[in-house]
Amino acid sequence: MALKHWPLVRDLRFAQKCGRFLRGARKRRPDLAWAEFLRIARHFKQDDMGSFAERGYLFQLASDLPEDAQVIEVGSWMGASTCFLAGGLRGPRAKIFAVDNFQGLSTCGEDAAWYDRHFRSLGAKSTLDIFRANFATLGLSARSEPVVSDSLAAAAQLAAKQGAIDFIFIDGDHSYDACRADIRAWTPLVKAGGVIAFHDFGSRADGVTRAIFEATKAGAFAEIIGVAGTIIAFRK
Repeated sequence: MALKHWPLVRDLRFAQKCGRFLRGARKRRPDLAWAEFLRIARHFKQDDMGSFAERGYLFQLASDLPEDAQVIEVGSWMGASTCFLAGGLRGPRAKIFAVDNFQGLSTCGEDAAWYDRHFRSLGAKSTLDIFRANFATLGLSARSEPVVSDSLAAAAQLAAKQGAIDFIFIDGDHSYDACRADIRAWTPLVKAGGVIAFHDFGSRADGVTRAIFEATKAGAFAEIIGVAGTIIAFRK
C-alpha cells in the first residue's frame, strides 16, 4: 500500500487540504453552512475523484438556489458530488434527481476502461447500492431520487419538468457526441435564470470542451457565472 493510503497519513492529508480550502471558503462566503460541507467531506475522505475546490463550488451553487429547489445531476456514480449538492439545498421539498445507469456504461473509450477497472476492484456490477448507502449514512436520502436510466431516456422520462428545474449538473458520458446530445436534451428543462454546470471542461475530455464551446457560440447560455477546477457554470 502506498504511503499516502495509510490511514493516519490519509487523515492528515485530508485535514491539511480541507483546512486550507475551508479557511479561504469561509472568508469568501461566510454566509454558507461550511460545517455541513465538512461533515460530507469527512464521509468521502477516501474518495479522491473530486477536488475540494470543485466540491465546494457544487455546494455553493446548490446553497445559492431558491428554497425547495429542483436539481438534476446527470452522472452520479457513487453519489459523492450528489451528496455535496444535496447538502447545500434548503427547504423540505428540495430534491435532486440523480440520473445514472450506475453501471459505468460509456461510449468514451478512456472512460469505459476506467469504469471497467473500478468495477473489477469493487466486485460488483452496479454502484446503486453504494450510492444509496452514502445518502443514508449522511441522512440525506429524502433529498435524493435515483433515476436508473441512460441520460437521453431519463431526459424523456423527466420531460414534464421542462422549464421547472433550477439547476442541472452534467457529468455523464464524456464523448463529444454524448455531451452534445446531453446539452440539447437537458437544457430545455432548466428554467429561465436557472443554472447549468458541467464537469471536466478543459480537461483531458476534449469532447466535453468542444461540445460546450459549440453550445456557447450557439447562444445556449446567457452568461458564465463561474469556474472552479474543471467545473464551469452558466446562467440560462
